[in-house]
Amino acid sequence: MSITIKACPVCEGKAFKLKFICTDYSVSSEEFKIVSCETCGFVLTNPRPDPNNISRYYKSENYISHTNNKKGLFNFLYQTIRKYTIERKVQMIKKFDTKNLLDIGCGTGEFLNKAKTKGINVEGIEPSEKARKQCKQNYNLRINESADIEAYDDNKFDCITMWHVLEHMPELSRLIESMYSKTSRNAKIIIGVPNHNSWDAKYYKKHWAAWDVPVHFWHFTKQSIEKLFKNHGFVLLKTKPMIFDSFYVSILSEEYKNGKKNFVKGFLIGMISNLVGFFTKAGFSSTIYIFEKKHRF
Repeated sequence: MSITIKACPVCEGKAFKLKFICTDYSVSSEEFKIVSCETCGFVLTNPRPDPNNISRYYKSENYISHTNNKKGLFNFLYQTIRKYTIERKVQMIKKFDTKNLLDIGCGTGEFLNKAKTKGINVEGIEPSEKARKQCKQNYNLRINESADIEAYDDNKFDCITMWHVLEHMPELSRLIESMYSKTSRNAKIIIGVPNHNSWDAKYYKKHWAAWDVPVHFWHFTKQSIEKLFKNHGFVLLKTKPMIFDSFYVSILSEEYKNGKKNFVKGFLIGMISNLVGFFTKAGFSSTIYIFEKKHRF
């Protein structure tokens, strides 16, 4: 069973054109269509599996964000870099004087735990039972299974974070509208997502690992995500590059394209992509977007 999106969540356009067909390299080897809205250009996986079937596409030992596995060079590098980037993320939210934080898709809880040690009141949402157990066992964090944030009180949070999660969420407009009601005045929404306008995405085309079909429903650029959040009362304050993502994604993309990881070439492609991101408007392989809630008249 599958779901076909009839209207673009950014502009409500109803005409789509095929961009290309991607393969699920992680689990099923099935093919899925990537389409773009003919009105605004927003890109999405369409059709996609329905909610009753989507969980099986996450059942991969390679779904690294739900583990603390350090076996092998690739996993070791990922976990080492993750520790560094978590420190930077917590420093970022501290600059906004964050007191009450909700992290949607909190994985195994490292980011939330680090924020908690800095005196921030934390709440987390994570649908993976395996990841939630690690949150409890490793950090004594109580994590909500349901991704429906309507269960929280209005105006509760002054910061909501989503690190490579928004692209997985089935109902974009409903979620962002809920984030508006659950956050206080001038709250910050901090989103990290892949950018398919990046140089590495253009280089690898349908083999670009960050398409990650079918679990990535939506595929963003700066223009599309800014317009999406503006529709719901948020303004974009600034962006920050996720420098390490280009290397990780390029190494995986090499494997998808050629059948094996090539660390040297993947590193070089990632480096080129970052340089292009610095000096052009193409942007980086992944980007952090910092939005601020504005009063709606």
